[in-house]
Amino acid sequence: MFLGNAMFAMTSCLLTCMASTILSPRLFERFFENMSRIDRKVWHTNMATYFPAFFVTLYALPAVVEFYESGDNGREFVREASIDTVRACGLSLGYMVWDLGVMLQDPKGQQVTYGGKKAYYLFVVHHVFSILIWPYAVLWGRCVFFVNFFLVSEVTNVNMSTRWFLLKCKMEKSSVYLVNGLAWIPLFLGVRVLVIPLMLNAFIFGTWGKLNLVEKIVAFVFLPIPSMLNVYWSKMIVSNAMKYLITGEDPENFSQKEKENSSNKKKKIIKKKKEN
Repeated sequence: MFLGNAMFAMTSCLLTCMASTILSPRLFERFFENMSRIDRKVWHTNMATYFPAFFVTLYALPAVVEFYESGDNGREFVREASIDTVRACGLSLGYMVWDLGVMLQDPKGQQVTYGGKKAYYLFVVHHVFSILIWPYAVLWGRCVFFVNFFLVSEVTNVNMSTRWFLLKCKMEKSSVYLVNGLAWIPLFLGVRVLVIPLMLNAFIFGTWGKLNLVEKIVAFVFLPIPSMLNVYWSKMIVSNAMKYLITGEDPENFSQKEKENSSNKKKKIIKKKKEN
């Protein structure tokens, strides 16, 4: 079931990308005309990001509800994962394998998409460790409580991807962009940040004695990382939202314009030196 769902996710991402390659230039013709080659390529691969947002959450959310209905507050580190968790994890990791392939195949284009090298490498590391650790956690029933919350957080991909598409369509001053951004903040904080105290409680008071030495080391080192990343990303989101509300200009676009202006100035200086 796990591998089947992972393969289904990868196949769905590939088909989505292929369909976008055929349909998007026709459906969004007036936007495509002014896009760079890199943006056009990333447009098609980004279409696949909606997949985990909907389908992973579809299974992961009931899995979280089931945990609380059973009275488990996450402190029980050894517990069999539900069918919903296995399905959600398979779908999520299938998408991550696809997305990691996209990032490694086109690092320059993806760095532009993610807002620089730092964010790009954070996503690469996030995907690699999730692909390596989550299958064991879910299939052998280790720290499933945490994995369920990490899976549910995929729902925020909807706003993140929509924001990117709106920016590329030059719609950052539209009401749709504003609503998407304002909706993104409480959703992100709700599913990624406000749940951190629950996970911290489980982390501190969990049944560590039931894990073997290797499992203890891996859990102690890696369980806090997603929460730390979520705090980092939430600060960026809130900061950028405040800048947008104050200036009316998306910080990403503003930063890009600064780079372009700086590049143009350098070219002019070099040209003048050559003329002299």
